[in-house]
Amino acid sequence: MINITPDFSLQDLNDMINDDVDQWFDELVEEYRSAGKNFVERAVAKTREDGGFGNITWNLRSSIGYVIMYEGKVVEAFFKDLVSGTEGQAVGEDYAELILSLIDEGDGLSMVLVAGMEYAFYVEAKGKDVSSGAYTYFEK
Repeated sequence: MINITPDFSLQDLNDMINDDVDQWFDELVEEYRSAGKNFVERAVAKTREDGGFGNITWNLRSSIGYVIMYEGKVVEAFFKDLVSGTEGQAVGEDYAELILSLIDEGDGLSMVLVAGMEYAFYVEAKGKDVSSGAYTYFEK
């Protein structure tokens, strides 16, 4: 019988596995981040001439963003800085976090894409593209 002695410990093996899992997780979050930023860029860039909506306060446009949550904690929130409409950013982030708190059970990775102002649905219902066009692209 051959006697084999490993030149690594069980802790070395665990560390290697954990490093691989961490790298995989970071890459997954980066994919979410990239897709989320593309969603935001497309939605925010849509002008009235493109079928989007106009701006009075800029709050609706600045409320478009995303929040990524992992195990019940916010990993990242992104709401584009615009010339005006800083109220929209805060409302959008609060709304996204509320939605996540309702759907996330604290044991995985979740992402919410929002147009956070309460009248976003009304503007969409009037035939203006707030985020639905960008969301359709996001699904692909």
